[in-house]
Amino acid sequence: MEQQIRDALQRRLSVVWIAAVICFVGFAPQLRADVEDAENNRNGWVQTNCPYGGEILTFYAAPKGVLFVGTEGAGVFRSTDHGNSWTAVNTGLHYEPGEGITGVPALVQKGGTLYAGTRRTLYASTDGGNTWHRVSSFQAHESISGIVVIGDRIYVGTLNTGVWYSDDDGESWLQVNDGFGPMSIRELSSIGTTLVAGTKGGVFRKRVDEDALTAINDDFTGHQVDSFAAMEGLLYVGGYIGNRAELFKSNDAGDSWIRITPKEMRHTVEALSVYGATLYAGTYGSGVFRSDDNGDTWTAVNDGLTDRTVSTLLAVNEDTVFAGTLEGGIFRTMDGGDSWVETNTGLTNTTVGELAVIGKTIYAGMSERLVYSVNGGESWQPAKFASRPNEYLFSTLSVSDGELYTGAIRFAPRAEGGVVGGVFRLDNESNALVQVIVNRDLTGIQCLEIVGTTFYIGTQRDGIYKWEKGSDPWTTDLGLTGHFITALSVNGENVYAGTDGGEIYRSENAGKSWKLVNSTDMAGSSISGLKWVGSTLYASSWREGVIRSVNGGDSWTPINDGLDDRAVVTMATVGTELYVGTYGKGVFRWMTDKRWWEPMGSLHLHQILSLAGLDGFLYAGTGAGGVYKIQIEK
Repeated sequence: MEQQIRDALQRRLSVVWIAAVICFVGFAPQLRADVEDAENNRNGWVQTNCPYGGEILTFYAAPKGVLFVGTEGAGVFRSTDHGNSWTAVNTGLHYEPGEGITGVPALVQKGGTLYAGTRRTLYASTDGGNTWHRVSSFQAHESISGIVVIGDRIYVGTLNTGVWYSDDDGESWLQVNDGFGPMSIRELSSIGTTLVAGTKGGVFRKRVDEDALTAINDDFTGHQVDSFAAMEGLLYVGGYIGNRAELFKSNDAGDSWIRITPKEMRHTVEALSVYGATLYAGTYGSGVFRSDDNGDTWTAVNDGLTDRTVSTLLAVNEDTVFAGTLEGGIFRTMDGGDSWVETNTGLTNTTVGELAVIGKTIYAGMSERLVYSVNGGESWQPAKFASRPNEYLFSTLSVSDGELYTGAIRFAPRAEGGVVGGVFRLDNESNALVQVIVNRDLTGIQCLEIVGTTFYIGTQRDGIYKWEKGSDPWTTDLGLTGHFITALSVNGENVYAGTDGGEIYRSENAGKSWKLVNSTDMAGSSISGLKWVGSTLYASSWREGVIRSVNGGDSWTPINDGLDDRAVVTMATVGTELYVGTYGKGVFRWMTDKRWWEPMGSLHLHQILSLAGLDGFLYAGTGAGGVYKIQIEK
């Protein structure tokens, strides 16, 4: 059940990004630009010292101890000090405004050329990653899942058209015959001179003297294969069938298989890495397992690994291993997994969906982490509440009476209540997350509005709930059941709710009954914000920009002059100023006297997910770019 809920939440986050992509593609120019150009033209925006971390897709160990990582949304990073610090090396890579740099799931070197396989095409660098150029002979708009070099041949696995190869350093490409039509390749690897490919339907193999890929699935038909490792004649395969983790090994290059899955491995195997007889397996939720006898016995090795959703592994030697995670970035062990430390300095790759300010402190919320800064983003500290790794999934932040509240799901052992959803408070003195309202069925809080002692809670499928401090442990159902509530605003007895279908509802009796107050202004366009400035109510959406009402919602007027991107993802007020963050064109400020939107610099590289003001600066939480800030008061 826990894994199903986690997967559903991850799918929900993916749906949010996809919806924004659809809005952007349909309603804004499709621009491509060099990453260096975007970074050099922020016009006032400064990237804070992140928080560091984010989603890691792959590692590559180059000669002379140089390490590379491919990320989801922030391109390629390089380390020359054994992973202690990282530097982005993205010059020449292209980006889509709002999408950041496309994911980089594959990195490999052949001779003096480093190749990067992205979710769009293939790039190459001949100067150690300092600059990149697109391999023009390789088809564009092809999502790459793996790259392997065998002898003088380069193989590239793709999600849509199977495997391609080049014998002339990428000057020309041919497709490998698989006998079944193009397959979706999940992973690509090799054992000696033999190519192996992982798919949703198992493992395929191509020996050096063969022309086609051949299925070698007799022992595990129907398994999805996501990871390989090979060493000294042994081939290891990791994946899953249904929701069950599976591990196999072969000592004859795939002619026969032996199942080696330990009973305690409950989550799917996402990554494998081997050095000598020591094998490491990374899982989606159970962290890392180590075997010192070629997979016959296993030990969980997770001390210090605070994000146990492991997406990739790199064993540098028997004791030194790097683990890339879904959100926590990079961890390193130098004692074979007995202890792990976070090594994310410089890794500006986090997705910050929520920002909140209390006094001089700014909080940044990611899906599984809360961090804060007391010095304007110069440094960030984790909110060190007692918790197990991956115990909480956070969805929204709200401030009331100088205290921080969050909508979250808590994954606890059954004896401690199991999986519950609700509202939690970060205690200012103990720095602990205190349970405020919980319910086992409430695992989809989307927005939270607190007025005095009254909590209004918008959910993904169950409408709106209301709770008063000091009342019984659960809430009053305010209706709108079946609606995905995306925004809430309260003004006296009037409560306003926006939905993912573009509807705005008003209740004039604190939620006892509801009336639809907009017609077709935002039809089909998810409401992303509802904010009051004085007596004017503003509503933003992911496709139709912004509308406003000066009569409490009885009528609405579009206000989009100057707003170059109508895919508005977030909206915030700082004093009497109104700001919006967009999908692909950065941040805008509403100029009331001029009745148009003024662009705030040129923060186009990343999607703007959250906004907050503090000490004369506007802060922006981004997708895969951490937190930026710009001065708004001089």
